[in-house]
Amino acid sequence: MFDSIFNMFYSTADMIFLPLINSLHPAIAIFIMAFIVSFIINLATKLLVNQDRMAEIKKEIQEFQVKARQSQNDPKAMEEMAKEQQKIMAVQMEMMKMSFKPMIYTWVPIIIIFAYLRHVYDYNGIWHLANPNWNGVVVYLPEILSKILFVGQFHWLGGMFYHGGFGIVGDNALGWLGWYILCSMATSMVLRKVMGLK
Repeated sequence: MFDSIFNMFYSTADMIFLPLINSLHPAIAIFIMAFIVSFIINLATKLLVNQDRMAEIKKEIQEFQVKARQSQNDPKAMEEMAKEQQKIMAVQMEMMKMSFKPMIYTWVPIIIIFAYLRHVYDYNGIWHLANPNWNGVVVYLPEILSKILFVGQFHWLGGMFYHGGFGIVGDNALGWLGWYILCSMATSMVLRKVMGLK
């Protein structure tokens, strides 16, 4: 049953997206998908989270942290901070609930887009079947950037869980997943500033 649902979804998505995917380099197509996902998440956050209240909460938490550091050597001040800590914990819980609200609406589209990217760019996916000599690398990062981003360490970590399919080509090579994560982090940061998210 689930196979038929997935096949129907993939065939429908292929009709919509494959002309675009086939006309673009994987790096550009994945960047566009990452941008779309980041936009959906940030738009949901903008519409569903009270930005002024979120800014107030963050300010309260920062002020508490500064006071806590300053009162470390003062037992009396530490007692007062312990009382205030309960209030801060309640505020942190409020912030967590506010942050969780957009996730309720965005996790389904994110999973759908993510599943489709895997369908297209994973081993024996659409792109690989169309280009059998493709080694799974979407981009090669400059050496210095790959070291800053610990790409080699992530390859090692990923190798512990993922077996089969494309092999690791080099410490500066990113497949579809690594490139997607990098693009979504970058686009999310830019969109947060543009949309004025706290």
